Amino acid sequence: MNELVGLSKVEEYLREQPDLRLAIIYGSMAAGRARPDSDLDVAVAGREPLLVERKMALISGLAELTGRTIDLVDLSTVGEPLLGQIIAGGRRVLGADRDHAELLRRHLFDQADFLPLRQRILRERREAWLQR
Repeated sequence: MNELVGLSKVEEYLREQPDLRLAIIYGSMAAGRARPDSDLDVAVAGREPLLVERKMALISGLAELTGRTIDLVDLSTVGEPLLGQIIAGGRRVLGADRDHAELLRRHLFDQADFLPLRQRILRERREAWLQR
């Protein structure tokens, strides 16, 4: 599959889903580094968290469309550090600026909460390793 043609089909497919308000393609496809065996990483948000059946339907539809394995993430439930990776390397293909700004706000608040914990864990691991 030609990556550009494939992504335009994916964008069209996602825009046709009435329950989705935000969609971001991330990973190797978004970065232009996809190989023939690369999966397609897609993060989506609906009005409510997606039910398992809805996630499966989206995965099935995207896999059929692209011929690739699909890694689908629900933006309403994803946490750090994956949310930060999606935002940093992702390509928004669906959604209003307001919805994207709300996602960025959540990321910044979550990161502010998560970063000190991560730094403490790393410091404790480093100290334990040095005391061996």
